[in-house]
Amino acid sequence: MLKYFGINRAIGLALMKRFWSIIAAPMTMVLIAVTLTKAEQGYYFTFTSLLALQVFFELGLVTVIAQFISHEFVSLSWGTYGEIIGDLENRKRVLNILGNSLKWYFFCSILLITSLSIAGYLFFFNETNVNISWKLPWLLAVFGVGVNLLIVPFYAFITGSGDVASVNLRALIGGILGTLLGWCVLFLGGGLYAIPALTLGSFSVSIIYLIKSKPILFKQGIFYALNKMDILHPVSWRHEIWPMQWKIAASWISGYFIFQLFVPVLFKFHGPVVAGQMGMTLSLVNAIQVICLIWPTSKMPEFGKFIAQKKWFELDLLFEKTLRHSLEACLALLTVFLILLVILENLTNFSDRFLPTWQMAIFSVSIVAQLLISNWAIYMRAHKKEPMILVSVISALLIGLSTFVTGYYFSSLGMIIGFVLITTIYVLPATYKLFKNFKRIHHA
Repeated sequence: MLKYFGINRAIGLALMKRFWSIIAAPMTMVLIAVTLTKAEQGYYFTFTSLLALQVFFELGLVTVIAQFISHEFVSLSWGTYGEIIGDLENRKRVLNILGNSLKWYFFCSILLITSLSIAGYLFFFNETNVNISWKLPWLLAVFGVGVNLLIVPFYAFITGSGDVASVNLRALIGGILGTLLGWCVLFLGGGLYAIPALTLGSFSVSIIYLIKSKPILFKQGIFYALNKMDILHPVSWRHEIWPMQWKIAASWISGYFIFQLFVPVLFKFHGPVVAGQMGMTLSLVNAIQVICLIWPTSKMPEFGKFIAQKKWFELDLLFEKTLRHSLEACLALLTVFLILLVILENLTNFSDRFLPTWQMAIFSVSIVAQLLISNWAIYMRAHKKEPMILVSVISALLIGLSTFVTGYYFSSLGMIIGFVLITTIYVLPATYKLFKNFKRIHHA
């Protein structure tokens, strides 16, 4: 059965992490409902939406690193202590990518901590919920996200090398530890401090893994970041990295306006209570799509290797199989999930912490459409191309405008209907047409 669904160790660990999230989600929601007021719940989910602004600082580099390394690592391998084995010039070339990436993320981290601290203060300052202590939790949450950026290049590098299982194992343990810390903070009455606690757990596991399992890579990455090395054929940031990065960055930034505006807009126009309901609902609905994207994201290194070898038939065969498993899982989870939500709503006293179930059902229609879009985008980006830029920007403009207008006049229902209509009428067919044309042009 596992073999039929294409579940190897990497996908299995990723599924375990996502299933842990699914298992932990009800406990987290109960703790939020029990320990936080409705207004504090709104602050909690607005914090998480605003922290997603980190995409404006990362600018898609993590995806570019993974994809470039997947192409460069074909003739390289790992040693016992995280050393890279293979041709000297190839080793220097990939380590140069890592070193330059670390420098980029160092400056991004400083800029993020400074900018988001100030922006968050201005966003929340005029709210009337004066009894909510949000200032220090916000600063700690921003600091945690900023520091966590410093280790992102290492795991993008390891993912691109094909060692996806190690990355997923780290994510699993970090997710469990972070969740447990968050629960403890909520249980002890720490309120919004639970958000920085989540980041602390993930960061702790990540840094310990690097130092213990790949100490040589950790040292070499820092060394290449601090020193200019003499490399015969270095990767040109301007001509090789940046042409792809700015396009992915535009797509990521567009993604923020598409997926992350709901809660902050509701917070500003309708208050923290409605924002909290939307946030709690989205945390459930989005979980399904995240689980289902495990299949294509875990296969990215294999996609890259087939592309480097121009094995188009094998590439398409793997992608079609991956897409099928992803869709089958999505439909099954959607069916089970919505049934369980109806049951839970009728058996608990916390139904006012969520949006109405029928609104959640409407919104879930977009999950299938977004899953198809994401799979096609992953396939195209595995070619070190970013053809989604125009579709992403137009989608962001349409959905962003819809979110502001419908959110202001019609609250959550207007937002949901606008999002579903734009996704199914424009984004899905436009992406499919782009996908078919891309294959015709690049596989000729």
